[in-house]
Amino acid sequence: MKKIILAAFLVSSLSSQAQLGGLINKVKGVGKGGKLELYEEEKINLEVVTKYAGQLMFSNDDFERELPESKYIKSYTLGDNLALRAWLPNSPVNMMMQQLLESGVKAKEINATRDSFDGQSRVMLFMYLDGVKISNTSYAWDNEQKPLLTVPSVRADFHDSTDKNYFGKSLYKDLLQKQDMLTPGKHKLKIEVVPRKTFGLGADFNFKPIAVGEIDLIVPAQLKLNESDCFPKKAISDPKLEAEAMRAMKKFYKNGAPNAFKVILTQHDMKIVRQEYTGVILRKSFNATIVFKKGDEVWYDWYTFHKEYDGSKYEEAIVYANADISTLDEGKRVNKECLKFLK
Repeated sequence: MKKIILAAFLVSSLSSQAQLGGLINKVKGVGKGGKLELYEEEKINLEVVTKYAGQLMFSNDDFERELPESKYIKSYTLGDNLALRAWLPNSPVNMMMQQLLESGVKAKEINATRDSFDGQSRVMLFMYLDGVKISNTSYAWDNEQKPLLTVPSVRADFHDSTDKNYFGKSLYKDLLQKQDMLTPGKHKLKIEVVPRKTFGLGADFNFKPIAVGEIDLIVPAQLKLNESDCFPKKAISDPKLEAEAMRAMKKFYKNGAPNAFKVILTQHDMKIVRQEYTGVILRKSFNATIVFKKGDEVWYDWYTFHKEYDGSKYEEAIVYANADISTLDEGKRVNKECLKFLK
């Protein structure tokens, strides 16, 4: 089942394949203070579960459990579809409890807080390019948490040529931003699966990776990009309103927003804002994405625009914000090749 990103939180990782040592096929659950009360796990009767326990595998196909091993790949061309599957010796939560036990926490204390792992456990993916940490995902989470408790596997999507926000896809967009590192040729891409506890026992513990995968990354001379890799999806095309929003941007900044390049209207309709008690129309409001370009740097940010109502007509759009506290430089950066979709 594909998981969707629901919360963003950046953390550091104590990561390497060596850190998995001792965890593979070792979740015995016995230590100081008695025996761990591990969650009963779903039995996956596949040879690959044992063969690749502790490894993150890659495929150009959708990585369902029954995907034939012949579909696993060791080389990936940037721009192709890529799915990930970590096969684990035990479920992520059981491995988390074992790591706490091995660190010196008593089994009795872990057992007393066992229920907290249901609802407060997460996994993240950390990405490295040629040994340099590039990015990490936000948490993977589902409403019931059952997979993390009982399933000895984690799956994610790196790229699937759609605009759906599945777990893992943020890594691909972050990688595309590193255009100075994406020189044509072969590179090494490494991804780690790291569990996290959001509250209570284990929240301040640096869990070790529970799976690591490395693949040859082939960067072609000409990147193959989809529009969904680059900018938010356009909802409507309205040249008049786009021009009005661009004029508002120019007025918004003291220097005239010289890097503002394109307006993308991401809403189908404007929102009419009325006075709470009388119902009198005050304004129309809409959001838009503004694309900026400076040399080889391309990025975008979101802005809210207001069109005030004077009783008979709507006035020219203005940016609803404070230019002095604008965080324009914190916008989402994209690869320069993305500009071809805006022509």
